[in-house]
Amino acid sequence: MVVFVAERLMDIMKKIKCLTAAVCVILLLAGCGDSEIQEKKDLYRQKGINCMRDGDYEGAIDAFQDALDQSLAVVGASEIDTCFYKAAAQSAAGRPEEAAATYQAVIDYDESNIEAYYLLGTLYLEQGNTEQAKKNYSEAVTKAKGDFQVYLAVYRQYMDAGMETEAQECLQTALEQGGKSGEDYAHRGHIYLLLGDYDKAKAELALALEKESDLAPLYMGQLCEAQGESDLAVMYFEEYAKNHQEDSRAMGALGDIALTKGDYAGAIAYYTTGLGLKDPVNEQTMRRNLIIAYEQSGDFAAAKAAMAEYVQDYPTDEEAARENSFLMTR
Repeated sequence: MVVFVAERLMDIMKKIKCLTAAVCVILLLAGCGDSEIQEKKDLYRQKGINCMRDGDYEGAIDAFQDALDQSLAVVGASEIDTCFYKAAAQSAAGRPEEAAATYQAVIDYDESNIEAYYLLGTLYLEQGNTEQAKKNYSEAVTKAKGDFQVYLAVYRQYMDAGMETEAQECLQTALEQGGKSGEDYAHRGHIYLLLGDYDKAKAELALALEKESDLAPLYMGQLCEAQGESDLAVMYFEEYAKNHQEDSRAMGALGDIALTKGDYAGAIAYYTTGLGLKDPVNEQTMRRNLIIAYEQSGDFAAAKAAMAEYVQDYPTDEEAARENSFLMTR
């Protein structure tokens, strides 16, 4: 049985903050509640979040339901926010059917809610129900239209599940969306890069750079790295990092290049900087590679300490657990 670990829960927490409207139960939209009701909702919601962080998922479910009970037929961003938290807690508690029902309630109320389709598809995929997963992912990407981020999110889920054919089809569908903005060219370049078509990736990214796309240097750096042009990759990654100081992807990429070159001190510095940013999107990968950098540099004490924290936060990483046993002997 698949269990939501800390990284999955935190990922859901980050995503739901961008939602602006929906509901977890079928209720009529009404006016805002008074300050006392809102305070109670916020307190119960925070209690639920605290319970989730402590691993008390049953307590979290109860707290989120208490928050929803305060709504008194008033629904909006706060209710949908709490709804997704509750679904995550239900899944983590080993109650996937209830989590699915919570997501489905959002869809029944608001059939345009892309996030609900995506999260429900992910839940079904993690439960091994690929047909239902594909159905909900299809709805998500159809409603997303030109939003490349949705296509890429679905692509990654399929790849993680070993469904490479579906993943490739998702990317091909994304390429058909068109668009002539700098970001459109950048996203298509990124997709061609993922498909391994470096010539088309370079052509699209060159146009993205001409249009001064913010994302173009990041993806061009990834392309250069894939083609073995590490010095050029570093230039692009540094350019991207200069203008996106809160994005950890560039730091992770620079760390990876330094690690490959045997520059362990440099790799440690890049990973440490990236992990020090707010909400690093590639936190698990950077933490794992930081441990490797510590090991390769001969700093086994630092590697052991970092690994002890890592296996606690990511208990399903079996390879890390085995390596932790090795480090304990050093």
